[in-house]
Amino acid sequence: MPSKILIFLGSVRPARLVERIGIAVKNIVTTEGMEPEIIDPAELPFEIVKVPMHFMVEPEKEAPEWMLETNKKIQNADGYIIVCPEYNCVIPPALCNMLDHFPPSSFRHRPCGIVTYSAGTYGGIRVATILRPFVSELGMVSVPAYVAIPTAQLSIEADGTCSSERISNNLTKLVKEVEWYASALQNHKANVPPPQ
Repeated sequence: MPSKILIFLGSVRPARLVERIGIAVKNIVTTEGMEPEIIDPAELPFEIVKVPMHFMVEPEKEAPEWMLETNKKIQNADGYIIVCPEYNCVIPPALCNMLDHFPPSSFRHRPCGIVTYSAGTYGGIRVATILRPFVSELGMVSVPAYVAIPTAQLSIEADGTCSSERISNNLTKLVKEVEWYASALQNHKANVPPPQ
């Protein structure tokens, strides 16, 4: 059975580059034989989180249907990939807000790959160092590989085509590592139940 990989997009700005990079990642995930799905904070009705699901007394009754459905997708995924720009050297508010809607238990014991980018020369490298402890606090396992894409508008076309072999190879390496960790964790969980 192919691994299910959720790809979280981290930007809602106009003329954002995250869509093309998300498509590039999705294409590689598909090529590697997994089932990708993009979760985009610009497409779901995320408001500023005031009451996350895990603070609701009866989330099945209190949470809107779209939130319950997204939470189910998170729980059913085998791994995650975050595609994220750098906003003022930190995590974009849309990404943080989106993920904070859901209980850490929904993400727990699953691998997470990190892809950052920028229109400039650094490729969002600073946000990658901040994302690692953030995803860890949500219960995800950050895989060792990550990809930083400088001048993303020149390296990846609007349809997700990589014009840089180096970036394409690095994205493929990251996707394969997420799959490896997902399989390893699934196999272990099948024999040893995770601690509660």
